[in-house]
Amino acid sequence: MIRTHIAEACEARDLALLDAVVFVIRTQGPLTRANHLEAWRGVLGDPEVIDPRRELLADRLARRTAASLEGDAFFASLRVRLPDVPNRLLAYGLALRAATAHGGHPGPAQLPLAQLCRELGLTQAQARDMRLGIMDGMSPVALAAEPAHPRHARVLEAVLLAAGMEAHLTEAETLALEASREDASFLQELTGQLLRRIAFGSQVASPLEALCQRLTDIALAPATLAQRWGTLRLAYCFSHAVGHDLGQQLLLDLLQELLHLGTVEAARATARESART
Repeated sequence: MIRTHIAEACEARDLALLDAVVFVIRTQGPLTRANHLEAWRGVLGDPEVIDPRRELLADRLARRTAASLEGDAFFASLRVRLPDVPNRLLAYGLALRAATAHGGHPGPAQLPLAQLCRELGLTQAQARDMRLGIMDGMSPVALAAEPAHPRHARVLEAVLLAAGMEAHLTEAETLALEASREDASFLQELTGQLLRRIAFGSQVASPLEALCQRLTDIALAPATLAQRWGTLRLAYCFSHAVGHDLGQQLLLDLLQELLHLGTVEAARATARESART
């Protein structure tokens, strides 16, 4: 159930990202099935976005009956499928990069880019920073990624939910736990303090529903490869500090899958953290 829900949410987001790219690049020539595939592979060309599942999605999308990309309905649909600022910024960045891939200037795509920025509620400062970053060779994913605190808080809270407790960690708590990751004994001490604080009244009525939401947010949040590795390593360390069991291992396995980190590579990267605890 959780996997299905997250897969559907990710697919809706993925399609919205591509629709944003196609909306912009259609001004540069007629749209064909080949154009759709090229546009999608432009998204796949970013090493931070690669996902084998999306190749199947790209082919299916290329066969999709073309729908009008005009009007308020299109932008309303984009806003629904991209409800948060990081993903809206990512959509704009991917569209901008596609429009400037040949020659470095958007040309006729400049107007739809401006409209996309406006309809997604992005500020001129956000658009400028994205443009300058892409000109410097940065990935749209890296430029759209959110700060460390919300990303780390989600994964720490997911570990707590897997242990049957719900808590909304403060930024100070999140930073302290992350900073103590390399010191197993100190992390154990901080975790004990945290568990004592939330021990009473922390039981959640619908743990699966709450966990599903946290994991969906983790899967949808734009993050670089390095950030995804950091998230998984933090989850491993905190899970062992909380009290590693089968439920925790199932959560870690699912996190690894959602973050698109290979089994062998993830095992190597997390073995050291597991050995410390």
